[in-house]
Amino acid sequence: MLSPRENQNLFGHTQAKEHFLNTFHSSRFPHAWVFAGDFGVGKATFAFHMARYILSKRDNKDTHFSDDDPLYRRVAAQSQEDLWVVGEEKSPEIGVEIIRNLNTILTQTSRGGGWRIIIIDGAERLNNNAANALLKRLEEPPPKTVFFLVTHLPGHLLPTIRSRCQFLFFSPLGDEDVKQVMASQNLSLPSFSSLMQGSPGRLIRVIKGEGAHIFSDLQNILKGENATPFIHTHGGNETSYDLVEDMLRTFLYTRIMSTIEDQELVPPMLTTYETITQLFEQCRFAQLDKKATLSCVLAEMRK
Repeated sequence: MLSPRENQNLFGHTQAKEHFLNTFHSSRFPHAWVFAGDFGVGKATFAFHMARYILSKRDNKDTHFSDDDPLYRRVAAQSQEDLWVVGEEKSPEIGVEIIRNLNTILTQTSRGGGWRIIIIDGAERLNNNAANALLKRLEEPPPKTVFFLVTHLPGHLLPTIRSRCQFLFFSPLGDEDVKQVMASQNLSLPSFSSLMQGSPGRLIRVIKGEGAHIFSDLQNILKGENATPFIHTHGGNETSYDLVEDMLRTFLYTRIMSTIEDQELVPPMLTTYETITQLFEQCRFAQLDKKATLSCVLAEMRK
């Protein structure tokens, strides 16, 4: 699977792209953006497309770069000057030291006198000290420097950071765009693709490795099968735990949408959705036991 920095294709998000490029070519281009939307819909890929476009000094609104383009190759190889990326390693949190180092670099003059771009992928993972260090830089931004904060949890950003950024929201992709994303990765659509709610990133993550097997087991558990072996197996494995979280969230969301016109069913289902969302987020940010969290979530969904 291609990483966002390597991905040459950008499917969907036509309006977001048009808005961003029109703003860039206007006299009022914000120095900081929050790219917000569900997991796996292409926010980080969008950020790299816009970064390449800005650094290329193009003015034709064409964000596609061939694989033999020198700029594309430098970005893919992580050797492009004036582009810094934080958060690609997907660690539990982004610490203050990397932001302080970045702030030190930004006090220096750009080598070529052009734009400088900072992409923070998974900005919700900034710990409190890192967020405050970033805030100081956003309050006094260097000239011709733009920040892209990519997140699926914008509510976890400091309000003071949110207030200094322009928001760009990314909707789930349509069925045809999802098909194109999968085809570009040489993958076929599985039978449960509709459960992923327009998120090809989530769909790809599910079908890789144990995804299909986990999906089958989870369906049986929701029908009443003993969940204990499942919890012990996947609650102790970070990768499969993340898959289970995605599946449960999207499964419940799909059920809500399918009964949206039933005034009696929707309120309790929304309550359940909010409860399991809180359980998963408390586990993530308070570093609680994943097995216990999974047990509570499954019990909640069986009520």
